[in-house]
Amino acid sequence: MAPSTFLSNKIKYNLISVLGWEERCYLGVMKTSGIISVSKLVLLVFKDYLKYTSSNLGRIKELCLEKRIELQIVELSYSRTADAWSQIGSIIEHPAVKKENSILDVSTMPRETIWSFIFFARKKNIELRFIYFKPLHYGDWLCKEPDKPRLLYKHSGVAEFGKSTALIILTGFDYDRTSQLVRFYEPSLTVLGIQKGIQFDNQQRNIQDQHAAECKGQTTVSFFEIDAYDLRAASAILDDQIKRLKPDYNIIVSSLGPKLSAISIYDVFLTHPEIALTYVPTKEYNLSYSTGIDLEPIIGILPA
Repeated sequence: MAPSTFLSNKIKYNLISVLGWEERCYLGVMKTSGIISVSKLVLLVFKDYLKYTSSNLGRIKELCLEKRIELQIVELSYSRTADAWSQIGSIIEHPAVKKENSILDVSTMPRETIWSFIFFARKKNIELRFIYFKPLHYGDWLCKEPDKPRLLYKHSGVAEFGKSTALIILTGFDYDRTSQLVRFYEPSLTVLGIQKGIQFDNQQRNIQDQHAAECKGQTTVSFFEIDAYDLRAASAILDDQIKRLKPDYNIIVSSLGPKLSAISIYDVFLTHPEIALTYVPTKEYNLSYSTGIDLEPIIGILPA
């Protein structure tokens, strides 16, 4: 597999990944190290989820030994957001992380973590590459029991007095998360961005009317279509939505669909820093969240 034009055969990369329980966590590290020269893997380990992820940790350690990749494990707590924020900042501020030599594997990375890395990379004025592998299949269910929504640290928006709240949700397969966001923020208007396409049974699992039913009686609802896998087009569509809403509303945006939608959201945030970024953690995840890995990654540069 040839490297993307965003990557170079002449650079030894720092690969930054999050330890997950999906097969594509380990397979993503393995495939990436076959595409480019990886000299160091910085592996973020959320202690809260070790009961799910310990088997992949052993496989990744063996892979790094086999390929002579330096492994740095950074332990974080997902529930202690301020500490996680500081540790992510320390990773980017390290002298070894320089312009163009670091790449994020965002395949199984929490959206808050992606946003945090973009923030600190911009602060240091470096370009972070990203690589994203789709799975081959998603499980029958992904997660249960959505927790309290969280605003990203330093990205909680600028609320103007007298304006109502509009909530933009890029929807996914979990209708409970849509409901949780609406109940928590009590928006006057909820705008649902429905993912296009038939991939992963999307049309049967991400149903517009069912998301709308979760909002019934609580908020006015409108819709738009979006393809999160086309980052440039997705950013343009989001930008149009925000321009349309911001004269009348304080805007909160959430990404629940394909992971790449988090990148488009941050891209638009840079143009409209008054919007707030939020995410819904959940208390239970399916150990069979996904299976396999698509051999053709999506590679690009994060917003800078």
